[in-house]
Amino acid sequence: MEITVLVEALTADGFRATSLAPKGFVAEALTREAALAQLGHLVRQQFAHGEVVHLHVPLPSEGHPWHSLAGTWKNHPDAAEFEQNLLEYRSQVDADPDRP
Repeated sequence: MEITVLVEALTADGFRATSLAPKGFVAEALTREAALAQLGHLVRQQFAHGEVVHLHVPLPSEGHPWHSLAGTWKNHPDAAEFEQNLLEYRSQVDADPDRP
């Protein structure tokens, strides 16, 4: 698992490493490497008792990806011919016993 980390030099001696995701872990140490190592320890400790999953949360503005296609064939001059060709093809496929 890779996470995005913000590494900042502190005004005093040291560095701060903050995980931007999945949780706002923060580690401070005297060196950059030590701050990152400490942050890695915190992340491993947290995830030892859980699992990582990917969750897609659609936003209200997104809509369904196929909505843009809905109704595009309505009143189209080729729609009836297309449907007839589709029915003929389906009949040919259904009539052939050797087709899977």
